[in-house]
Amino acid sequence: MKNRIIQEAIHLIKEKGFSFTTNDLAKNLGTSKRTIYQSFHSKDAIIETVIEQLISDIKLKEEEIYNNNHLSLKEKLKELLTCMPEEFKIIDVRLLVELKKHHYEQWVKLNEFITKEWDFVIKIIEKGIQEGTIRKINVQLFIEMYLGTINQIYDVNSPLKSHLTMSEILNSVIDILLNGIALEK
Repeated sequence: MKNRIIQEAIHLIKEKGFSFTTNDLAKNLGTSKRTIYQSFHSKDAIIETVIEQLISDIKLKEEEIYNNNHLSLKEKLKELLTCMPEEFKIIDVRLLVELKKHHYEQWVKLNEFITKEWDFVIKIIEKGIQEGTIRKINVQLFIEMYLGTINQIYDVNSPLKSHLTMSEILNSVIDILLNGIALEK
């Protein structure tokens, strides 16, 4: 039942954002709120489990990318920096603002993961520098530039949040960071 609740919560987050209610959840599942509360003590607990699942899914996907011998280092780097489970790719960036506003503790958990889990990216960049396929750069500065862009998404006044999905923003940021803006002649 827990898994069904989480999957339906993800569906409702995509549909209504984090403003969905446990009544919405119970109705969609064809069950009672009491049944939901037997599995989760609160809506926050449901959201926390969704975020934990998201983080776990990303970690698994990152490991698969890192160990994929069919990808070049540049392809691995791009895949790692845009890594997101399928069910979250279409999420509108406004939901991150909503998460921060209404479920702050869960947002902190997600934000900590985003700002601290960089081992695979660092290894790929350092290997690329060593092999000569990536220019010698300050890796921490690269990460901070990426994070600075991501942090703009959380800004309530950001014009990006109403026009692009999270996946579209990540792909655009990585394209600019990896390929620059100048055309080669």
